[in-house]
Amino acid sequence: MRYIRQSALVNQDSLKKATVMIAGMGGLGGFVALYLAQAGIGKLIIVDHDFVEMSNLNRQILYTIKDLGRKKVDVATTKLKEINPDVTVVPLFKKIDKNFEISENVDVIVDCLDNSESRINILNISRKLHVPYVFGAVEGYMGMVSFVSNAHEKIKKIIKKGSRISSPQVLGATAGMTAAIQALEVTKYLSNNGDLLEDRLVIYDAFSTNFEVISL
Repeated sequence: MRYIRQSALVNQDSLKKATVMIAGMGGLGGFVALYLAQAGIGKLIIVDHDFVEMSNLNRQILYTIKDLGRKKVDVATTKLKEINPDVTVVPLFKKIDKNFEISENVDVIVDCLDNSESRINILNISRKLHVPYVFGAVEGYMGMVSFVSNAHEKIKKIIKKGSRISSPQVLGATAGMTAAIQALEVTKYLSNNGDLLEDRLVIYDAFSTNFEVISL
């Protein structure tokens, strides 16, 4: 009965059998993990090397003031298991650097990171493993999402041109909106259903309420 209200929309068996890696458990990653756990993804591998800080709490949905100082992946694992005990959650307290490797077979990699170096590392891994890469970025009122299967070099250029602000302004609602699109791309792909943002980039400006989709 848990999934009865989505049974006509997705292939639930495919979701249950899937393994999704979420790189980064901050503003985007928390929402993505929440939506995918609710949807019934079989296994979530969550990767982050940070601890919960006070400045996270305006936009990072899985954490509260009681979690300050704890590893994000540990808190997230507990919360996600409470949300859906049927989902296997594998926490990796690691930095995604050039030495990072994925030891398990994954079906999709979701990029919820906030720095270009780690993004490019995980993008290169997805290309090497021939695994789809769902890009997401957010700053201020603006969010971007793409489902990358072939346009790795073009999305890499976008990543390199990304914000170099050390502490960018981010609204929680903007992060949630962007993450929801990422989670929908993953769900559609695993269900083999719907039109993906394949090698296209959607840009949403919440300040003016405008969407733009460009080909990569």
